[in-house]
Amino acid sequence: MTSHNPLTSLKSISSLSVAIGLCLCALATTSMASEQQPHQHGHAQLQMAVENNNVDLILTSPAYNLLGFEHEPRTEQQKQTLENARQWLTTQALIAPAGGNCTVESASMDFSAKAAEQGQHDHDHHHDETMNEHANIEVSQVLNCKSADIGGQLTTPLIAQFPEIQELDVEWVTNSRQGSTKLSSSDNQFQL
Repeated sequence: MTSHNPLTSLKSISSLSVAIGLCLCALATTSMASEQQPHQHGHAQLQMAVENNNVDLILTSPAYNLLGFEHEPRTEQQKQTLENARQWLTTQALIAPAGGNCTVESASMDFSAKAAEQGQHDHDHHHDETMNEHANIEVSQVLNCKSADIGGQLTTPLIAQFPEIQELDVEWVTNSRQGSTKLSSSDNQFQL
């Protein structure tokens, strides 16, 4: 009968995995802080964790940037718009390295429309029904970027696909560095 030594199991965890985990926790904290910022149309956030050829991505955006509305779909056209966005966001890699491509290994999209908190306001002032609704979309992707230089120049097709995104805040962590940048329609490239 052999005994199992828990320390042996702990030693098998690579320092890179621990570093990536810690960086993801830091990004999660940043994400929670950014969620407390005002809901702002035209702006979106892309977070990346890179380990070897694997990339974990989280895109957070007001639904308006991706759909043109922020409520549950009410018409057939809105239902189709939501389905088209879901199809694109879960099958197309949100980043592309120069001279290579990434395949989507897994992806999910969460769209949850909710009524905005209503504070004190003038009761004589009437609002359009949609003015009180705010929703974000969160997309998670796991990419495999075989034979690609992930550390080199990267582009994102997000701004071209969804022109309502005027500014994309990108944050990343790798095993050796971390950083951030802001992208726009005139500049959709960045380097880790």
